[in-house]
Amino acid sequence: MKKSLLITLSLLLVLCLSILNVASAQEVTTIRFYGADQEYNQNIVKGFEAENPDVKVEIVPIDFNNAEQIIKTGIASGDPVDVSFFWGTNMITFTENDMALDLSPYLTANDNEWKNTFVPAFIDAGLKDGNYYAVSYQPVIETIFYNVDLFADNNIKVPETWDELLDACVKFKALGVYGIGCWNGFNHQMLQSAYQYMANDGTLAAATSGQVDFTTSEGLKQCLLNWKNVYDNGYWYPGEGALTSTKEQTEAAWYQGKIAMVYNANAAAGLYEKECPFTVGAMKHPLVKEGGLYALNVITNALFIPVNAKHPEEAIRFMKYYTSDAGMMEVLKSGRAPTTISMQAKIDNALIKAAIATSAGDNVVPYSHLQLLSSEINIKMGEIIGAVCMGTPVDEVLQQLEDLRKAIQD
Repeated sequence: MKKSLLITLSLLLVLCLSILNVASAQEVTTIRFYGADQEYNQNIVKGFEAENPDVKVEIVPIDFNNAEQIIKTGIASGDPVDVSFFWGTNMITFTENDMALDLSPYLTANDNEWKNTFVPAFIDAGLKDGNYYAVSYQPVIETIFYNVDLFADNNIKVPETWDELLDACVKFKALGVYGIGCWNGFNHQMLQSAYQYMANDGTLAAATSGQVDFTTSEGLKQCLLNWKNVYDNGYWYPGEGALTSTKEQTEAAWYQGKIAMVYNANAAAGLYEKECPFTVGAMKHPLVKEGGLYALNVITNALFIPVNAKHPEEAIRFMKYYTSDAGMMEVLKSGRAPTTISMQAKIDNALIKAAIATSAGDNVVPYSHLQLLSSEINIKMGEIIGAVCMGTPVDEVLQQLEDLRKAIQD
């Protein structure tokens, strides 16, 4: 009888524990994070889940080329992710349509406790009309990386002006090396020279606020003509196929020493320093006027919460961990620069420092991309270099841009 009772009690205990385990499991909230499914993000998720056992984070791999549309579709359907990647400086596409949660109450709570952990310029990237809608975790500096060994071994000067860049391209072509590498879908970085021209002719601020007739923009016109010249002369890898070359193809040639200078964001610094079989440097975009002004737009990679996210409080907890020292250390270890004040002094990677240094100087003029004027202009800006290189007259391309600019005002 006693033995039977003990067995019964044991079974009841097991049953109770099972019920408790089920209840405990049911209390775990799963949030979805639309972000890069890379090691640094995986490590951040693991660290967060270890400290927050009641929350599980599912990484939804991001499609950078279609991110805006995918995010908007999720919001419109009523089933968005809980935390989403986007570019902090481009958040207007969501704020103008009331699609992003206002994060100001969380950032400014306890006398700005969370907000004050960030470098002001970086956290302000998510600021719109006095409210914060995104939290930036990484500055994105449009960078030209160069093969230091190729330049040094062939006694070619690292270009500081556009004329010097062309001279370097001519010399590298004679050596069987392409001067420029930039893959399809990333050509917007090549528009940097347009902003340089506009900074120096005094039209930059008006143009980027939509107050300049694009058909009269000499900066845009000269930039497009410059790149057509580069394309026509075969300086841009791999020559005729430059406009369709993929990231994988371009970077493979870069690693093989077939490209002297490659366009990328500063986030590639850690990877390039680790994987390139040559010394890598970071250079400023060549000035269009020697001793002139240097136009610079520092974009940021950021996190935001869709306005109708199902688990905003858990999302905030994840974002706070992501931007804590523990999270930012993973960002730094991945070869990316962090946005928090406490982590700035811990950047010890020489190439990351060099990339960041390209954004400094007394002649630097900040600006916002023309792409921010509207989503239609954003798409068109990514196409105009290719269109001109393929034979569309520059004036026709500028007229197309101007028609889009006028549409904003109508």
